[in-house]
Amino acid sequence: MITMQFFTLSHMIDSDSPVHIALKKPEIVQSSSISGGDGYNSYIVTLENHTGTHVDAPGHFLEGGRIISDYSTSELLFKSPMILDVPKKQNELIELKDIIEMDFNGVNCIFFRTGFELFREKFPDKYLTENPGISPDVVLWIRKNFPDVRCLGIDSISISGYKKPELGEKAHLNAFEVYENMGEPLLLIEDMKLNNVKNEDLGIIIVVPWYIGGVDSAPCMVLGIKK
Repeated sequence: MITMQFFTLSHMIDSDSPVHIALKKPEIVQSSSISGGDGYNSYIVTLENHTGTHVDAPGHFLEGGRIISDYSTSELLFKSPMILDVPKKQNELIELKDIIEMDFNGVNCIFFRTGFELFREKFPDKYLTENPGISPDVVLWIRKNFPDVRCLGIDSISISGYKKPELGEKAHLNAFEVYENMGEPLLLIEDMKLNNVKNEDLGIIIVVPWYIGGVDSAPCMVLGIKK
């Protein structure tokens, strides 16, 4: 009997979860409790849809673009993912020179591991305001040359460097726009947990977003099945 081994590439959401500076912090309030005399425990969870590990769909930046609930289960399953180690310091972008020699043939999901995740818990201000991102040229080059790639992810709060917002917006647009001969628009997974994952263990990746109608993007569980 073959037993599958699972692991997660997502951070747990709690009231201390770092979120982009422009967003409200999550609030988790217990509304009923057994210890308080109620018959059950219940909580009210208030958060923005780009909280924690989350998946951006084209509707995040494009009016009329697909939103995350438009995606079928098969579109959120990736059988040939890879982690690419691209160490970056604060405020640096992943540039074309960092990946130009890479061959992504046969890959349909790329996770960029910058190492910046190490700041997430101990230095959240640095994690939020000095994060590395992905340059617009990198996104466009991947789409032009490897149209089978359907998803990019990163271990920082956003693919947008906080101090380079114009480039961040362009990177998102390059991922989401419909271009001829470039495959489908990309999904983007931000604030990923990649620190302790071995590339050789990556088998199948399943992205499981909160299934909420009408929102552009959603927090998600990124579930890995070990090879």
